[in-house]
Amino acid sequence: MSPVFQAIRDSDDLELELIVSGMHLLPEFASGLARIREDNFGILHHTSMLLGEDSGKAMSQSLGLAIFNFSELMGACQPDILLLQGDRGEMLAGAIAAAHMNIPIVHMSGGDYSGSIDDSIRNAISKFSHIHLTTCRQSSERLYDMGETKERVIEVGESGLDVIRSMKYVPAEDIAKELQLDLSRPIILATQHPVTTETDEAVPQLMQTLEALEELGMQTVFTYPNSDAGGREMAQALETHRNRDYMRIVANLGSQKFLSLMRIASVMVGNSSSGILESASFALPVINIGTRQHGRLQANNVIDVDHDHTKIKDAILFAMNNAQFRDGLGVCKNPYGDGHTAARTVDLLQRLKITPGLLAKWMPTEKTFFQEI
Repeated sequence: MSPVFQAIRDSDDLELELIVSGMHLLPEFASGLARIREDNFGILHHTSMLLGEDSGKAMSQSLGLAIFNFSELMGACQPDILLLQGDRGEMLAGAIAAAHMNIPIVHMSGGDYSGSIDDSIRNAISKFSHIHLTTCRQSSERLYDMGETKERVIEVGESGLDVIRSMKYVPAEDIAKELQLDLSRPIILATQHPVTTETDEAVPQLMQTLEALEELGMQTVFTYPNSDAGGREMAQALETHRNRDYMRIVANLGSQKFLSLMRIASVMVGNSSSGILESASFALPVINIGTRQHGRLQANNVIDVDHDHTKIKDAILFAMNNAQFRDGLGVCKNPYGDGHTAARTVDLLQRLKITPGLLAKWMPTEKTFFQEI
């Protein structure tokens, strides 16, 4: 979202205030919070919502806490628009609070499909939202199927691709020095998150990936899982492999370093959405493991496998060595846009007409919710 936030900040007609919450406030992700402050996009509001327990119950209770805290914040700052992105629980909390406070909600990435509870959260946010800025045509069509009217749905693309287009990348030599990597040898980039409907299997699933990587022995950079139920336990299991000579474990690389590493990696492994959304822009082979991204639109650089260490290892070797697959990467095209999402988004936010008709989704639809230039 950084390009969108920057475009809002640079606009003459919009002001940005950010609610910083969730894993950004956890001690192990302090570097991420520091970068948010350094970016200086606008006024920052900090509010904690995560509980100490690593469970589905704690996730549910955190959602309730977030609704309470976000309501307090929005009651104090009185925003004209609440801009939300994606399928996180804190986004749903914001949507519930804003809808009850008659604050117009603009939701980015609605209609995407990725499986697990994320889809339920995303679809719930969409039903609370008043304007939908989608990543691709298929997502727009899913929203139509859910009953959202075409006047409220606009395809703008995936904002993460703006980062790729405008990024000042960290030189490969600098990354190699920091992470002690040999650029003459293959590099594996790995990120694996818990699946919220499979929390009991989170660590065993991770161990299958770690076993595959150990059998290969290729230099690997592995970033921490997120803060969903099972994430802390996964991080603890991941730490047991820190002393392997091929393994580099980093809690949070940050966007610049992460994308810079994607540029030089030989293959990406895990179940992160970055393996679906951003990887195609680098023609980077991705081994997508398990169900977390099931059904999501993907380019021809993605290979889907189960949580089985032999299948994971074989898929990595296939992606690195199969001539036909490698040739196909030469025509890999990202299906999620062209890297100009921020400009489209800010244009729409500037022209949005905040009227009673915008909020009343059950009433006959207006011809347009946007002022003409």
